Amino acid sequence: MRKLLKLIKYLFIFTVLLVIILAGGFIYYSSRLDYKIPKIVNVEVYDRNGEKFLTLNNASKQNYVRLEDIDQDIIDAFLSIEDKKFYSHKGIDLLRIGGALLANLTNKEITQGGSTITQQYARNLFLSSSKNIKRKIEEIMIAINLEAKYTKDEILEGYLNSIYFDHGIYGIEDACRFYFNKPAKDVTLAEAATLAAIPKGPVHYSPINNPENNQKRRFLILDEMYEDGKITELENYSAKQKTLEFYGKLDRIEDENAPYYQDLVMKELEKLKIFDHYDNVKVYTGLDLNFNRIALEAINDHFPAGSELEIALYALDPQTGAVLGCIGGRDYNSSAYNRATMALRQPGSAIKPFLYYAALEHGFSPATTFKSTKTNFYVNGQVYAPTNFNDIYPERDVSMAYAIAVSDNIYAIKTHLFLGTEVMVKTLKDFGFTTPINDNVSLALGTSEVYLSELVQGYARFASLGKEVKPAYITKIVDSKGKVIYENKNDFKQKYSKESTFILSETMTNVFDNRLAINISTTGAQIANKLTRKYAGKSGTTNTDNWMIGYNADIVLGVWTGYDKKKFIENSEVRFIKYIWADIMENYLKGRGECWYEVPENVISIKINPTTGLIAKKNEYRKDLYFKADNLPWYIFG
Repeated sequence: MRKLLKLIKYLFIFTVLLVIILAGGFIYYSSRLDYKIPKIVNVEVYDRNGEKFLTLNNASKQNYVRLEDIDQDIIDAFLSIEDKKFYSHKGIDLLRIGGALLANLTNKEITQGGSTITQQYARNLFLSSSKNIKRKIEEIMIAINLEAKYTKDEILEGYLNSIYFDHGIYGIEDACRFYFNKPAKDVTLAEAATLAAIPKGPVHYSPINNPENNQKRRFLILDEMYEDGKITELENYSAKQKTLEFYGKLDRIEDENAPYYQDLVMKELEKLKIFDHYDNVKVYTGLDLNFNRIALEAINDHFPAGSELEIALYALDPQTGAVLGCIGGRDYNSSAYNRATMALRQPGSAIKPFLYYAALEHGFSPATTFKSTKTNFYVNGQVYAPTNFNDIYPERDVSMAYAIAVSDNIYAIKTHLFLGTEVMVKTLKDFGFTTPINDNVSLALGTSEVYLSELVQGYARFASLGKEVKPAYITKIVDSKGKVIYENKNDFKQKYSKESTFILSETMTNVFDNRLAINISTTGAQIANKLTRKYAGKSGTTNTDNWMIGYNADIVLGVWTGYDKKKFIENSEVRFIKYIWADIMENYLKGRGECWYEVPENVISIKINPTTGLIAKKNEYRKDLYFKADNLPWYIFG
C-alpha cells in the first residue's frame, strides 16, 4: 500500500513538473513570436462626383466597429457562451482545454476545441480552420503572444470584427446590418443572442436558413447570460418571447452601390499597397453613380424576367480612361464573379473594327469594294466556308461602309486574307489585348475569346482618335492631411492614326442607318429611332454570346449577355441588349451637346453612294464618306 502511495506521489510530482515545463515552454516560445493585430486602415471611397459609396476597413469591404460602439448585450452574450473567463485568463483556459481533450479521447476524434476568445481570434487572423494537434498548438502559442502585447478590450474588439456569420458576412457590425438592418449599438437582447448563436456553426445556426437550430442555441445563450448575472429572469423570459424579423441583405453590396466596381477598387488599393503604408485615406474613383443608376434602370426595363441569361456592362471615358461603370452580373448577391473583367467569351463581329482599322492603315478606304456572295475559301489545303447572317448575300460588289453596317462576313474574310491573317493578330496585340489570339481565318469573325473590359478599352482607343487609353478605376488618393499620395496620369500618347480612327468612327455610324440596306437590315436599325445623337457602334453575335459596343467622344459602352455555361442562345432571346445600350447612352448623355469629333485636317468628305462606294446615280441614296487626302477614290480624278 505504501509503495502504491509512493508511486502516486511520484506520478503527481512528475505530472506537475511536466505541466510546469510545458507551460514554461509555451510561455517562453510564445514570447519570442511577433504576431500583431492588424492596424485599422480607414478608407473612404468616392465616385467622380464626390458621392461616397464605400467605406473600407483594412483590405476588406466589411464595416469595422469600435468596442464602445457595440451594445453591451452583444458583448455579454459572446462572453457567456464563448469564454466566461476571458477577462481573467492569459490567453488559454487549461480547464476548458482539459475538458475538450477528455471529450476528444472519449469520441476518438477531435470534436471539441476548448478555445478561448483569444485563441479563436488568433485562428481567425493567422490560421486555417482545420482541426489537428499542430494547429491547436500554434493557436495556443499565438494566443499567449497576443495576450502579452494587447489589452483584453483590444483583443475582444478584434475578435468581434473577425467572426463569420454566414451569407458572406464577416464582423459584428455587418452582421447586425445584414440580419436586422441596424448598427451594432442598437440591437435588442434577443437579437444579440441570435447573433452570438451563429459563429459555432454559421450555416447550421443561420437564423434565416435554420431558424429552429438558431432558436435552440439562442435560448441556451440567454440562460447562460442569466446564470452569469448579466440579465434578469424577466429579461431572459421576455427575450425568448420576441418574434424576430430578418432583413437578409447588406445595403452596401446592393447593386445601387456598384459592388463589382468596389471589388476592382479594392484590388487596385492592394496593388498600390495603401493598406500597408497609410491609416486614413480618401479614394476618388472614375465611377459615376448616376451612370450606374441609369444602367441598372435600363437592365431592369429590358432584361427578360425569369431568364437564366447573365449580363455584363463596362463603360469608359475615352478622354481620361476613367471607368465610369462596371456591372459584372445580374445579381452580385447571387454571384460576385465579374463577367466584365474575368469572363473570356467569343466577341463575334464586335472584333471587326480592329480588322477594318488595319485595312485603313493598309490602303483601304470606306469605298473599297469586294463582291459578297456565298464563297468557299481554300486556306492551307482546307476549305473554309463562312456564311452571312441567315445565309443572305447581296450578290454584288459592296463597300467597306456597307460591310460594317450589315456585318457582312464574306467581306470581312476577304479583307482578312487580303491583308494576311498575321496583320490582324498584330493589330489586336497593339490595341492592348492580352488574351491568346489565334492566327487563323476565323479570327476576323471573332472566334478568339476576349474580356469585355479589354474590348471596351480597344474601342476607347478609337473613341479617343488614336490615344493609348488605359482604364483607371482610381483617379486620386489623399491622406488624412489632404496630401495627394497617388494620382492617375491620363496624358495618353498618340499611338494610332488619328485619321484612320476618325474615318473608322464615322464609318461605324452607318450601323444605325438602314438606308444602306440591300436585302438585310443594318445591325443597329432596330434602335436607330431611339438615338438622338451620333454614335459609332458594332454588335457581335455567336452561338453563345451577344454584344453591343458603341461610343462617341464622351463615353464608350460595352454590353454582353450569354449563359455562364455557354449554352446555345437564339438571336430572338437577346434582342434586348441593344435597347439596354441605347437607353443608357441616351439617358447618360442627356443635356450634353453633340459629343462628336472635328474632322482632322488631312481628311476629306465626299458625298457618294455608301453601299456601292461609287458616285451616286440618280435617285440613289448618297451621304458623306470620309477619306484620307492622299487616298481618294479613283473616280474623283476621272
